[in-house]
Amino acid sequence: MRVGGPLQARARGYTAPPGLVRTKGAGMTGIVVYSAFYGDRLAFNPAVFGGFASCRRVLFTDRDDIALPGVEVIRDPLDGLDPARASRRAKLMPHRWFADTDWSIWIDNKSRLLRDPVEIVAALARQSDAGFFAYPHFRRDCVYAEGQTVWENGLDDHRVVRERMRTYRAEGFPEHAGLIEGHFIVRRHNDREIAHFGERWFEHVLAYSRRDQISFPYLARRLGLRFELITALERAATVQLTVLDPRARVPEFPRKHRAYQAARALWHRLRRLRS
Repeated sequence: MRVGGPLQARARGYTAPPGLVRTKGAGMTGIVVYSAFYGDRLAFNPAVFGGFASCRRVLFTDRDDIALPGVEVIRDPLDGLDPARASRRAKLMPHRWFADTDWSIWIDNKSRLLRDPVEIVAALARQSDAGFFAYPHFRRDCVYAEGQTVWENGLDDHRVVRERMRTYRAEGFPEHAGLIEGHFIVRRHNDREIAHFGERWFEHVLAYSRRDQISFPYLARRLGLRFELITALERAATVQLTVLDPRARVPEFPRKHRAYQAARALWHRLRRLRS
């Protein structure tokens, strides 16, 4: 099973609504920090930007009841997509909105920024001249393990995810080839390579699994994307992974292997206690 056809065409044909791309104001540093919140299944996190006001801050949403002091809110309709995929439009393709800004920092609604964006960009510019930076996944280094976790926890249609895993194996994609944390991404988004990758990434999210962490390692390898894992900044001092209670999330798809998940969670707790 796949989600394709008209949805994939939207990736090629979608453009930001008129007036969304704005010029930098006085004192801007060439950095934008942005997030997204669509639908009503999850709680909105008003602390996502961490209170830092050193650069432009933007929130994309389809909601009319969301406002944050000092944050530019862009009303962006679902356009026929589910909220998860709609949120990936700006997440994966910031070049379509921020053509006049050199750097972008994406942060998921569930997370919270802990370090000044100017400091983040300065440190990463010193680390490398690459155009894409992310932290390695805090627990997994394998897309196949990620796929299993996704469908076990009801984060996507298990038929779509398992089809992706079969396709990756058939094409020879290796196990333990690395995995990023998609909740925090820093990019020179107008770099030609980064913009092209973002377009292709969004096409995959529309056509296959909506979980962008699944398609990233496959596409990065296939397209030869040059990216950097963040080493210049300690993760715990830069971004808080989640401020929301994951137990409050209601899965959209049936969960699988519940007993095995409980046993695995217990094993991880015991391992942390021993360390």
